Amino acid sequence: MAQLRASPPDHSRKRLNTWQAIRAEVLRRIRAGEWPPGALIPTEQHLSVEMGCARATVNRALRELADSGIIQRRRKVGTRVAATPLRRTTLRLPAIRTEIEGMGAAYSYQLTECEARLPTPEAMRALQVDAQDVLLLVMSRHMADGQPHCSEAIWLNPRALATPDATVFAVEPPQEWLARTLPVTQSSFSILAEPAGGTCALNLGVDPGTPVLTIERVNSMDALPVSFARQFYPPKHRLIFDD
Repeated sequence: MAQLRASPPDHSRKRLNTWQAIRAEVLRRIRAGEWPPGALIPTEQHLSVEMGCARATVNRALRELADSGIIQRRRKVGTRVAATPLRRTTLRLPAIRTEIEGMGAAYSYQLTECEARLPTPEAMRALQVDAQDVLLLVMSRHMADGQPHCSEAIWLNPRALATPDATVFAVEPPQEWLARTLPVTQSSFSILAEPAGGTCALNLGVDPGTPVLTIERVNSMDALPVSFARQFYPPKHRLIFDD
């Protein structure tokens, strides 16, 4: 009777020591058709042996792909390539410039801060990075007829895209730069209310602690999150979606 045996590790293969590298390799094989839609992919144990890494590293990579809708995981059944890509977001938020000009107001933009920083817990989750990964934080405000309309803080992942010199963002908002230079798509957004912090309160001209409308946006490229933006609007701002 034929027996199924695990292939011995190929020591000539480059070891993949990070979950980001594992995720990229799994995604590459899916796109190459090695694992077509609906196909059952190898177990975590098999992949950890083949790729020369810990099983926990594979688990993290597959979990992130599942969260992105690329694969589907079921206990005691296994992991399959999604037969149909999961659409998590049907609404699309316009660029802030478009939003302001659509109101009939004059648009202007001001860069207030741009520096490399370690991520916040929210940025870590959104961009699927680790605590020690240095990101680029760009903070700015958008004006309508000279009055504060939106304060924005956007995190960019230099490991996922080539970030430009900070002088670029002095004249062009990060969201517009992303849309102009890269094939990014808006993969998710959230709407919440929270008290305005120091920089946000200063940019909006409100007292610290004032409740503000907050929109979180994630842009992705090839299913990999590349930017995480938090946009803050002053009290009484109305968010309208048209068909």
